[in-house]
Amino acid sequence: MAYLIGIDEAGYGPFLGPLCIGATLWQIPDSRHTNEFDLYDELQDCVTTTLKDKSRIMVGDSKLAYKPKLGLQNLERAVHAFTNLLSPPADQANIMTCPDFQSWMKTIGIQWQAWSDTSPWFKDYNCELPVDADKSIIPDLHSNLETTLSAQGIQFLDAKVMCIPAARFNYLLNSFPTKGALLSHCSLELAQSIVANHPPAPLLVHCDKHGGRNRYSHLLQQLFPDYWIEIAEESTAISRYYFGPPEQRIQFRFVAKGEGFLPTALASMYAKYTRELSMQAFNQYWQQHVKDIKPTAGYPQDARRFRAEIDDQLQGLNILEEALWRQC
Repeated sequence: MAYLIGIDEAGYGPFLGPLCIGATLWQIPDSRHTNEFDLYDELQDCVTTTLKDKSRIMVGDSKLAYKPKLGLQNLERAVHAFTNLLSPPADQANIMTCPDFQSWMKTIGIQWQAWSDTSPWFKDYNCELPVDADKSIIPDLHSNLETTLSAQGIQFLDAKVMCIPAARFNYLLNSFPTKGALLSHCSLELAQSIVANHPPAPLLVHCDKHGGRNRYSHLLQQLFPDYWIEIAEESTAISRYYFGPPEQRIQFRFVAKGEGFLPTALASMYAKYTRELSMQAFNQYWQQHVKDIKPTAGYPQDARRFRAEIDDQLQGLNILEEALWRQC
């Protein structure tokens, strides 16, 4: 057997709300562990890259899957169908592995309870999931996935999101020279974490490129000090690295527009979905304290507008600046 890990982020640019880094873990037959292996081909009976075919699950770049006017439904069809593979509901009356926000964060989030303590908008917040998708379709999507994966000898093993609120983000940023270095380090830590409880085997980790960076060997060397990191290629298109013994060979590759690799595209959707749920919690909190305030997605220009409109409330609510505003 061999493992595939895909990693991508959502919320790298905003000043408000969390940075979310998603990862998905897959097991494939060892005989298929080549650079030419394509999960899109293997799962074509139940997965598509477009929004036109509603009989299959769209798995692609979350920027294409998420349309604000359509809500979260495209993301939800994918992430909940896959999440049900991890821990199927005990009966059809309970068709969701994660039926609400809090259970989603406890199941999918990394260290969520500790990191969210400084964010009052998460303390008492909950909502039913899915928010926009038709809940009744999830069992059929899950069943089709299960059948196709089984026929191909492929397993979907796990999905995790490192959801980093502003306070945690600002704390971590003090340890890194740039925001891009923070993203790279956290992404590699997430890769370590998601595979840690599984038996050793050959592994391919596929990441979207981070902030235009082309060189990652020093970061890999820090996280894997027992191995010598072999640089196979470092270019604007792709950076590839190898290390480890033949029976546990590990490849990391960082690819521009890395969502063409299905595990990374799905990781992007998990990250985006978690980010959007978190922003719903954030906006609902402030709408309770500031009358008629318009919700924000947290991106720079609108974040400044939003920050000015809540300024009078910050001191009274005892919210520290570092728990609200991400430094860049």
